[in-house]
Amino acid sequence: MKAIIFDIRSFSVHDGPGIRTSFFFKGCPLRCTWCHNPESHSAEIEFVCATKKMERHSLRETVPIGESVSIETAIARVKADRLFFEDSGGGITLSGGEPLMQHQFAKELLMAANALDIHTAIDTCGFATEKIFQETVAYAKLVLYDLKIINSALHKKFTGQDNQLILNNFKWLQQQNKAMIIRIPLIENITDTPENFEAIHTLLSSSKNIQRIDLLPFHASANQKYLKLNKVYHHANSPSYPAEKSEKALDFFHSLAPIVSIGA
Repeated sequence: MKAIIFDIRSFSVHDGPGIRTSFFFKGCPLRCTWCHNPESHSAEIEFVCATKKMERHSLRETVPIGESVSIETAIARVKADRLFFEDSGGGITLSGGEPLMQHQFAKELLMAANALDIHTAIDTCGFATEKIFQETVAYAKLVLYDLKIINSALHKKFTGQDNQLILNNFKWLQQQNKAMIIRIPLIENITDTPENFEAIHTLLSSSKNIQRIDLLPFHASANQKYLKLNKVYHHANSPSYPAEKSEKALDFFHSLAPIVSIGA
């Protein structure tokens, strides 16, 4: 069994507790206008031109984004990093893209880590059939869940997809009392409207299993990625999210979880 992975990052400290090894799966069902990882959109290996400096010369070469990784290779990587997990209380996180687009591989990797008594987490947008979502996420001890826009029409406008599956899967997580970290992107006049903040607040207020909320302010750092991939970036000229608005969002959500933070 293989999956298309575009990065495997050891010593990660932003994708769950402790030091973690994060697997970034290619492929995402959403097309959020503000996405800063366009290399994750396609589920296929892509190729881009890059410049490689060699002493006084520069060499143009074609490099792949993503590689086919076997489950055996992924498990070996997990075992190799095991000592760091044990010392820090860390583990593995499946991220992307959307790992549920390659759910069979994701499930096998989570199961293998659980068998090794390694903490498991999955970072998901929640857009997957209820069957795939439940059968895969059941093997993660922690879920990093993205909540962007609650209004269905606006969600489709800015992400390309309706959000009914996302809301249904979130409800299931609540019922399972699954440990969660909620991630909310802060995009001016899109996700940070009073109506959307109120709707997210209402949705989260009945949850007892939220460990923390990470607020993720928009930062204008993805332009070059889009250019290399010949993709249109709708926020190419948008400024970074204002710090004062981030602080207001922090105040608004602070009562919903033991920890509410502003991410990088």
